[in-house]
Amino acid sequence: MTVERFRAFPGGKALRGTFRRRLNRFVVEADLEGKTVLAHLPNPGRLWEILFPGTELALLPAPQGPSLKYKAVAARRNGRWICLDTIRTNALARHLLGRGAVSGLEGWMVLESEVQSGNSRFDFLLGRGVNRLFLEVKSCTLFQGPMAMFPDAVTERGRRHLLELAALGKGPSRGAVLLISQGPDTRYFLPDYHTDPAFARAFLETRGKIEALAVSAGWDEDLFLEETVRPLEIPWKALERTDFDSGAWILILQGEGSPHRLPFSVALGVEEYGLDRKMKALARKFGPSAVKVLPIRGFREGAGLLEDALASSADGWEQSAGFVGGRLFRYSRHPLSVPAFVESLLQFRLVLQPLGKML
Repeated sequence: MTVERFRAFPGGKALRGTFRRRLNRFVVEADLEGKTVLAHLPNPGRLWEILFPGTELALLPAPQGPSLKYKAVAARRNGRWICLDTIRTNALARHLLGRGAVSGLEGWMVLESEVQSGNSRFDFLLGRGVNRLFLEVKSCTLFQGPMAMFPDAVTERGRRHLLELAALGKGPSRGAVLLISQGPDTRYFLPDYHTDPAFARAFLETRGKIEALAVSAGWDEDLFLEETVRPLEIPWKALERTDFDSGAWILILQGEGSPHRLPFSVALGVEEYGLDRKMKALARKFGPSAVKVLPIRGFREGAGLLEDALASSADGWEQSAGFVGGRLFRYSRHPLSVPAFVESLLQFRLVLQPLGKML
């Protein structure tokens, strides 16, 4: 579907820099024209799969104090730009709605923005004749291959929005949620049950009570919206078939073992049931050394494939009883800053596990 030109940022000229590190949720350090600068990051998501050291950034001059003089509006992943500015998501949604580019919402017009309904506030109130539709919009930067997922961090607010929209009922005033994937090649959307099973359960429980719609969009080299906006399929059966409390776990340890070993290590295991209980037990057992326990929910078969993927991303390994294959994988830096590790995690979470449930 052809739409008019829309830019990822409203004006000015974006400069090209490179990502160094993230200081907190909303501030990053970047290299720009031979200098190190600080930039506002208008995105509270984890962005593990995007923000690696050396990643190209689009920085917009936007002074917000004596040291924060730029805003990181986009980052490049796999050769393509990803819009990072969640604040622009509503403007993008309005643009798409105005041009009938969202399949399922053709003919609806934006009547109001930031609309209060009872104790809730929604992004848009749409109208079509006498009917009204409260719409909540979410930006999805997490994708791999054909699959996009949201959220990439736990969102109680997002879960609450689903329940509040469902409470509106199916009368002339009802609710809908629109997920916009930043991956133009994606074909499917699912809630990220690995990261936020509560949101995923709410997404499943509100099926039929609200309209759940998803589209994919991409950006050209000048950060203008590409012409093709594609509707995404939601494979509900894959979601229904996934047991959120079983699957694989990946344990990241720091400082575990003798000083001559590499500073980070990774172990993995598989649970037929009680995955959340197991992850909590691991966190208690290893204490401060357990910097992260990552689940791959619903993935119980093929642990050997997962082990091989970790082996290919590690700097080395050693025998250690009690884990799948009896191996402890060693890393010289945090595994979530190692592209090959993150790529393997995405492949199992977003491709192999959900697509396996679709067969």
